[in-house]
Parts: sequence; structure tokens; C-alpha cells
Amino acid sequence: MKRIKSIMLCVGLSCVSFGLGIIPVLAQNSKEVKSAADENLNKKDKQNRKQGMWFYNVPGQFGDPAYMEFGAYKDDQKTGLWYKLSKEQQLIAIENYKQNVLNGQAQYFENGKLYCIGNYRGIYSKYAYDTFLVTNPITLIDTLVATPSEQGYTKHGNWRYYNPVTGHLVREAEYQVDILLKEINYAQPIGLPATERPKLPHEGGAHKGWNTGHSSSKKSLIK
Repeated sequence: MKRIKSIMLCVGLSCVSFGLGIIPVLAQNSKEVKSAADENLNKKDKQNRKQGMWFYNVPGQFGDPAYMEFGAYKDDQKTGLWYKLSKEQQLIAIENYKQNVLNGQAQYFENGKLYCIGNYRGIYSKYAYDTFLVTNPITLIDTLVATPSEQGYTKHGNWRYYNPVTGHLVREAEYQVDILLKEINYAQPIGLPATERPKLPHEGGAHKGWNTGHSSSKKSLIK
């Protein structure tokens, strides 16, 4: 736990390369660092809104694993990078939030090794549905797609999956608002171990701290 708090204190101050992503630099486990972390975590303002760095220790339930997560709030809404770690303090995910919704690049890890980089698009409509223009990559015909606002976000943009053991690119996919436009599966070099693609957090169980409640989309424009 001391190590986690040291990491949290360094977020936003300095980062180092980590594979294809980034992780915070570990600070020294000094009494000063521990004290500063304790004093600046999980704070609310006078309006009872969450502000600044928050830390959660989430127990496992409904088939989902226990994990820890931390990141920043602004006016009670998640903002910027949020980090998930296993109980063994291995990195699970780095996700970007805007106005409390997943938006932008996300990175996922298995046993601390990168296996997926993807992109989300947040839905911020005040109405029950939001509409997006989707272009068929083959016919180039544009189609308006209605997406429930309560869904919160969609896969949008390029997704790349890697073999977490070897680091080789396994699959590339392009999405527009959860609709699969195209994908490429890559053969792995002979003799290298094949691994089953781990499930992303939103493809897990029912606990909404870990699984956001959205199953993987079955929509596709690939024939």
C-alpha cells in the first residue's frame, strides 16, 4: 500500500516509458511521501464534491477480481488518467476520462504486460439517444446510428491487440461508435506460444466498479 500511495503522489508530476504506454515514476518510500499522500487523498470541497486524487480498494464480487484504482476528480467527475492495479500491485489498465465518461486512449495489461491499446468516444447527450454518422469502408455510404446515451461511451477508432507474452501484434480492428468496420488478424511466428485474448474490463462480470455493464458489441459492417 505504501508503494501505491507513492505512485499516486507522483501522477501528474513525472512519468516514464512503459512498453507502449506510460506509468508513473515510483517515489521513495519516505515518511514525508507517506504523510503527503495520506493528507491529499479522497478530499471533498465545501459543496461535498470529490476533488483531486482519490483511491479505491475494490473487493472482488460477482466473478470480478478485486482491484485497486486511483485517479483525479474535478467537481465530482472523473477526469484524466485513471489507473487500475491488481491486488498484487500489477498494472491492469490505464484509462482516460472526460466528464466522468471513458473518452480517448485506453491501455490494458495482463500480468503487468501490455495486451491492448484502444480508443473510446464518450457520449454526452442530454437526450435518451445520440446519433453518429458512420461511413461504410466498402461502399462509402454514410449511415446515421442512434446510440443510447445511458451507454456512456463506445469503442471508436483503432484497437490493437498484442500477445502479452511475446509482444507481437495479434489483431487490429477499427470501430466507429461500437460498429466494427474492419479487422486484420496476424499470424504469429512459428514456435512462439499462442495465448487466448484476455477479456477487457467491460467484457467481465456484473460489478460496475470493474465492469461498466457494457458487453462487447456484435455489430459489424464486415461481411
